[in-house]
Amino acid sequence: MNKYQTSIELLNKAVGLEIATSMQYMYFHIHCEDMGYKYLAKMFRQTSIQEMRHIEEFSERILYLQGDVDFNVPFRIEHIQDVEQMLSLAIRLEEQTIDDYNAWARACSEASDAATHHLFEEVIAEEEGHLDHFRTEFDNLKAYGMNYLALQSIAQSKSATDAGMSDWEKDEE
Repeated sequence: MNKYQTSIELLNKAVGLEIATSMQYMYFHIHCEDMGYKYLAKMFRQTSIQEMRHIEEFSERILYLQGDVDFNVPFRIEHIQDVEQMLSLAIRLEEQTIDDYNAWARACSEASDAATHHLFEEVIAEEEGHLDHFRTEFDNLKAYGMNYLALQSIAQSKSATDAGMSDWEKDEE
């Protein structure tokens, strides 16, 4: 048995979580983009890409520890199109991930694997950044309601209009 088996198992759990979470955020991205919520769409897309980088980092560590990467996901994508529900789920996902990674970092440390412990700590800091963004957007939505989403939709429409205008037309504005 590999002396890093505990770390390999926890890293594989993390890979599965990151895959599922990344796909959930990509699902939210395409729906927000379709609804004209450009900023939220961009935020979900960027977060999804960051989650994909975590998959790569965890996978590289697994291979270094002479384990094999397991791409099994622990949950199915939720088909949510309501922005408030999207943000609420994103907050729950990030909170659970942070809790899991903190516990897993401790377990890796107890198993004498300081490098994996450190990797989990680095990713936790990034996940906390995601959580902060999602909370901020959720708070904005609660405070400003549909006006907040309407402003994003208007910005999207203006951006699309500006993209189709010639330089001289833009100068006329």
